[in-house]
Amino acid sequence: MCAIFAFAAPDATAQLAVPGDISVPADQKMLLAADEVIYNNDTGIVVASGGVQIDYGDYQLVADRVEYNQKTGRVKAIGSVEMIEPGGNRIYADDLDVTDNFSDGFLNALRIETPDNTRIAAESAERSGGRVTTFNNGVYTACEPCAENPERAPFWQVKAQRVIQNGETKTIRMEKATFELFGMPIAYLPYFEIPDHGAKRKTGFLMPSYSSSDVFGYGLTVPYYVVLSPYMDATFTGTAYSKQGFLGEAEFRRNFANGEVTLRMAGISQRRPGEFAANTTDSLETERGMIAAKGRFRINPRWVFGWDGMLQSDNNFSRTYGIEGYNATTVKSEVYLTGLSNRSFFDLRAYRFDIQNARQLKDQSERRQAMVHPSLDYKRTFSDIAGGELRLDVNGYSLSRKDDDIRVRAGLATTNPLFADRYRGFAGSNARLSTELEWKRTFTTMNGLRLTPILAARGDLNSVDVDTAPTDYDGAFAGNGTHARGMVTAGLEASYPVLVTTANSSHVIEPIAQVFVRPDEQLAGGIPNEDAQSFVFDATSLFERDKFSGFDRSEGGIRANVGLRYTGQFDNGFKTQAVFGQSYHLAGLNSFATPDLSQATRNSGLEDDVSDFVGMAGVGYNGLSLAASARFDKDDFRMERTDVRAGLSRGPLTTALTYTEIKAPRPNTFTEDDRREITGLAKLQLHEFWSVAASTTYDLVDKEFDRRAFGILYEDECFAFSLAYEHVRDDSDVNARDWRIGARLSFRTLADFEQGSVSNPLLKPSF
Repeated sequence: MCAIFAFAAPDATAQLAVPGDISVPADQKMLLAADEVIYNNDTGIVVASGGVQIDYGDYQLVADRVEYNQKTGRVKAIGSVEMIEPGGNRIYADDLDVTDNFSDGFLNALRIETPDNTRIAAESAERSGGRVTTFNNGVYTACEPCAENPERAPFWQVKAQRVIQNGETKTIRMEKATFELFGMPIAYLPYFEIPDHGAKRKTGFLMPSYSSSDVFGYGLTVPYYVVLSPYMDATFTGTAYSKQGFLGEAEFRRNFANGEVTLRMAGISQRRPGEFAANTTDSLETERGMIAAKGRFRINPRWVFGWDGMLQSDNNFSRTYGIEGYNATTVKSEVYLTGLSNRSFFDLRAYRFDIQNARQLKDQSERRQAMVHPSLDYKRTFSDIAGGELRLDVNGYSLSRKDDDIRVRAGLATTNPLFADRYRGFAGSNARLSTELEWKRTFTTMNGLRLTPILAARGDLNSVDVDTAPTDYDGAFAGNGTHARGMVTAGLEASYPVLVTTANSSHVIEPIAQVFVRPDEQLAGGIPNEDAQSFVFDATSLFERDKFSGFDRSEGGIRANVGLRYTGQFDNGFKTQAVFGQSYHLAGLNSFATPDLSQATRNSGLEDDVSDFVGMAGVGYNGLSLAASARFDKDDFRMERTDVRAGLSRGPLTTALTYTEIKAPRPNTFTEDDRREITGLAKLQLHEFWSVAASTTYDLVDKEFDRRAFGILYEDECFAFSLAYEHVRDDSDVNARDWRIGARLSFRTLADFEQGSVSNPLLKPSF
């Protein structure tokens, strides 16, 4: 016999039980389904038995037998009771006695599974007010029971005389508790409180962490989170170091309807600065601190305004003490305004750099850095202009330095232009504003030939006011003052893609030829080069109209680029591509053969009328990728620069290998030695819970490891342990040891314990 009934609940306005605080509609019906239902008119008791199911609001109840007293409003469930609460909790019990709105009652021999996979078990529990559940002789854990032996104690658990789950404060408080590993008591906790799974923002202590190092000693970090308002919160963190004293940190966060602001502060009074290497910033400073602010606001769907800035007492505090977000070797402080639409981009920002290096004093390292005030980048594309596409680029900057940023190779005759001084920046000020228009349109003939005429015009206005002119420069320095430059270009690109198909593959072979006609570059290498120093001639820049990376240099003269592109695809998923070509300077002044204050064009491969060859080839198949690019000497085909990258991602294994070689002499450096380096990375999932990773960078010239690291991680649903080793060669930081070992122990929802400091991602679990 099967019956389904709907009952009107007499008092349905009470609050729901833990963890939520959601009202049940007053007219909510209680739906009951069972094999047999008996209704007693005299007592007002409804007895349902045999596969009983009750739905009331967002509650669901299943039991062998349920008795409902309409006069008292009590619901008794007996035998294999399971109840699902609106917040996602699953409650299992032998028997249950609650009010008809589930807000108050008693449960015996119960356990609870929460949505975040934590568990509470107890001999009995009492619920009151629809908000508080008190468990007697309770056990709390985030570990799943053993499948083979459910009675076995989990890896870790907390046993308490009373466990109080409060749905209003969204906390779980444990009184007279004992922390156990493998069922063995490890620590006694008179009072212990953690956030409930439903607590998105809850004032209280966060998971502490432990660390140790040679210079800091033993460290205990305890964060405290404070909810200040629905839109504002803060985290106060205290770290007690046995050698250096107390490090205090504070972070305030404020959310607005269209953005957010973060303010961060940290400070310490070092007790034993002598623990650091002598004659460094860390050892010379005692009172140290920093303040930083970050903000980002969406003015409208297209415009964003923001800033990120840091000030600190010395040049290495944030790096030494690992202040999150500001512990890099170079920290950029900036304020910006950015706009983006379908066909335009605008970026205006001012910025400066903090160089964190314990070896150098603040004035020595940062006075050479440029302060940009500001930089401008604007791009807009116009379609269907004379049947083609017109692009407008506006770029500019204004910057200043306090000291010259000059690299000098001492001990060698500067008459050799290869070893001349490299002027990366000058003390004083420098500014530029550039505007460029480029138009191009592609025509396709009947036989498939593609012709693309290209027209471009550009104007530059420079203002130079440097304190000291270059003294050892084989070019012509334009001097201080205002300088105007212009460049017009007429070009044509021709390509003839040919499609070749077979039964199981398709191939596209595309010969390409370009020619650009333009006057000589004005003031070539005669003004400071700030944004075009990172110049590399390879297959990616072969067909660029202007191969310089920035606007401070402009490619002039008549030049032709010739090459071949190829792509292939096979039915089995195998893909391949290749590019090969060469560039020719036909007439006029070769911009890459003229001196450059920053030596950006030295040994570029373009300084002769006939350039070096450049090529790139790559294949990919079933998670395997292999790519190689190289620049070949035009005379003897010697590889001047080589980059080889290989990777495999298949199943539990992920690997990557990179080999780089640059033949001497090379651009932007001061050495006659070759540079050869190999970098490898491998990650392997050994088991469901075990994984290992290793990485290395090896200098084949010096025959030394620049970096090598190895880590092993165990992580399951409730516990994570990792151990890592790292060796780093860092000649710039005298406080850095050659090797470090770090370990991390994490109990999910409880605490983290960290020993050492190793920048290995395996040290951090996913939970």
